[in-house]
Amino acid sequence: MDGANAEFIRSLKHQLGERPDYEDEIKFYQSNYPGIDWTQNMTVIPIHFAKEHRGMLAHAKKILEYNNGTIAINSRFDKLITSLRTAVEKGEGSLDKEATSYDDKFDAFRPALQFYY
Repeated sequence: MDGANAEFIRSLKHQLGERPDYEDEIKFYQSNYPGIDWTQNMTVIPIHFAKEHRGMLAHAKKILEYNNGTIAINSRFDKLITSLRTAVEKGEGSLDKEATSYDDKFDAFRPALQFYY
C-alpha cells in the first residue's frame, strides 16, 4: 500500500488486527533484527512511491518482460492491460504518466508485484 497516507494505513491495520503503530514496529525490527525481513510479519506493508518508484518500475518490467508467463491478467481488467501496453519510461527510471494510459492502474499494480520474484 502507498505509504504516503499513514492514517489510512493505521486504520486498515487496526481493522485487520495488526499493530497500528507500524512505524514503531518497523523501527523495532530494523534496530533489533537487522537481517530479518520485517515485511514477513505484516499483511499491510507501507511502500513509499517517492523512494521506491524506480525500483518498482524496474521490477515490474523484469517480471512482465523476462519471466515468461509468471503473471497472468484476466481480460476483464482491460484498463490495467491497456496501461501495461502503453506504459512509457522517461529514461531516468520514472513512469511517463502523460504518455501512459490509466497510469493510476499501473501505479496500483506495481506494489502488488513487490513480493513476486
